[in-house]
Amino acid sequence: MAASYSFKSPSLQIPGQSSAGPSTPRHPWTSPPLSTPTHGPPRSPRLQSSPVLLHPLPPSKVLERESRAQSELELDRQIRQRQQERELAEALQDQEWEIQRAAARLDPNGLSIFRNGSGKGKSVDLETKPFARPPQAYELYQAIDKHDIDFIMRVRDHAFPLLLQKSAGEFPIVYAARLGDKHRDVVILLIGALSRYVNHLDKEDFEKKEIKNTLKALRGNLKLAIDNALLPGYSPTLLSSYLQVLIMSEGDAFLHKSTYEISLLLRDPEGSPVKAAEQLVRQFCTKELRGVQGGIHDVEEYVANAALDLVIMATWSLAAQQLDVDPLPTHTFARDLRTYQEMVEATEVNRSKMVKCTKRVRHLLDVLQDLGGDTKKGVQGRLKDVEKALDAGMR
Repeated sequence: MAASYSFKSPSLQIPGQSSAGPSTPRHPWTSPPLSTPTHGPPRSPRLQSSPVLLHPLPPSKVLERESRAQSELELDRQIRQRQQERELAEALQDQEWEIQRAAARLDPNGLSIFRNGSGKGKSVDLETKPFARPPQAYELYQAIDKHDIDFIMRVRDHAFPLLLQKSAGEFPIVYAARLGDKHRDVVILLIGALSRYVNHLDKEDFEKKEIKNTLKALRGNLKLAIDNALLPGYSPTLLSSYLQVLIMSEGDAFLHKSTYEISLLLRDPEGSPVKAAEQLVRQFCTKELRGVQGGIHDVEEYVANAALDLVIMATWSLAAQQLDVDPLPTHTFARDLRTYQEMVEATEVNRSKMVKCTKRVRHLLDVLQDLGGDTKKGVQGRLKDVEKALDAGMR
């Protein structure tokens, strides 16, 4: 009897599916369905970026020190740049004045810096148009109101005394200042006119009676302008300019006399030449200006500059007597570091002769060269350093 065999294909059981019902047979080498996930080797977690410096940063103290050094260098550069700009402007102004003086003196029509007659002490500018008739005070005040710079310049050049005359209880420069900041340019023009008048004076002109009267009126204008600038609501920014012109109006006589007085104190081991120089400059300040608590910054800067220059000029005068050379010029007085630079140049030119100076004078010059031109400090700081060295250190 033959045996009977039956073959039954195994069915593939898929998880989640019922085994009931027919299923499609599957060979063992058949690829799994695409929906079936594949599992590879586990991936390493991604590391976060963390930069590392090859060299550590310097300590904060070092960084702070370097930043301060760079700041000081930049400040020094800016100071030198401003100083060069001022020196250039002053040199150009000096050259312009010299040209005007020479042109006025050589004029074939007999023009001079100062005419005789009704135009007492007036400065002549060949570029402005003269008046057909003398200008009146009310016309000048109208020009100030209207910012008529042309008219004011013509008055400056051809009728200067009118700028100093009081009208309706006020002087022109005080009137312009009281009109406020909008008329600041007019005030600056008027200050420049007073300064220009003084700078055009020769040494012998200061002895003339008519010039003396004009200068007296000029000083009165400036002192009133100083006091007016101290009133509430008015700007004190031009005070140093008023004071500068006020001192200039005294001429070289003041500088020569003051230089001599300071030189006597420099010879005296018990003297206080720097303090005395400062007092000589402050005597030009009005009572109201001297009474300002803490002072005005611009004024204090000018006073320090002028006092330091007096000490420098007095010290070189001692050396000049022993070396038989010229004293320092006066036109650089209170103009930043120009007097100091003149002293340095004069010392270099006469370096071979310096052995003729006494030990004390050489020491004075060394102190001033070391401390008087330190551009890392302001002029007030330089004056204090010189005062400590000369008023106390020389005893």
